[in-house]
Amino acid sequence: PIDVFAFPNLSGVIDVIYNPLCSKLVLEAQKRGIKAEGGLYMLVAQAVRASEIFLDCTYPFETAESIYQELLKSTQNIVLSGMPSSGKSTVGKRLANELKREFFDLDEEIVRACGRSIPEIFETNGEAYFRDLEARVLREVLANKKGIVLATGGGAILRDENVDLLHRNGKIYFLDRPLEALLPTSDRPLASSHEAIRHRFEERYERYCTTADCRIDGAGSVEDVAA
Repeated sequence: PIDVFAFPNLSGVIDVIYNPLCSKLVLEAQKRGIKAEGGLYMLVAQAVRASEIFLDCTYPFETAESIYQELLKSTQNIVLSGMPSSGKSTVGKRLANELKREFFDLDEEIVRACGRSIPEIFETNGEAYFRDLEARVLREVLANKKGIVLATGGGAILRDENVDLLHRNGKIYFLDRPLEALLPTSDRPLASSHEAIRHRFEERYERYCTTADCRIDGAGSVEDVAA
């Protein structure tokens, strides 16, 4: 609706929109280092105040904050990013089980949508086609889900549009597993050898760090990383 660049003295943005949790306006402001919040807290606060008026009562001051935090925790997605074989799916399934959440694997959703394995897609159509397909599945299948645990593919965060979609309703957690612990597998076309993994690691590491909201030490066991 507006261009944040049009306001040189802008120091904060509040958007009444609460679905998604972070609107495009909020994300654009945050990218530029401007404090910004969506409308979920506002929704809760007005509901608390309306309840006081209708019921002729007064709630403790902390009521809105408590309800807001509970809603945010239950609706905000946990998004796992990281290198191929960094444990995103394994850790994600454990997290989902412990937190009683749905688990989704972006690569599995791509295979389901396309009807072919990822190596087949790469071999037949190439990486550019796969990245387009990845973005489409993320946008059409997963972007509007809430309260889930989502394991992304190793290259999902390479596109800004994907990062924005993931941030609409979630926080991105980078599973930072050491290079020497990353093992090549035949089902990952861009990480099928130690040399390929090393190249991907050097190419993407900074991107993983800059697109994540939080870095998680991925050197430990599945239990430790999930904790």
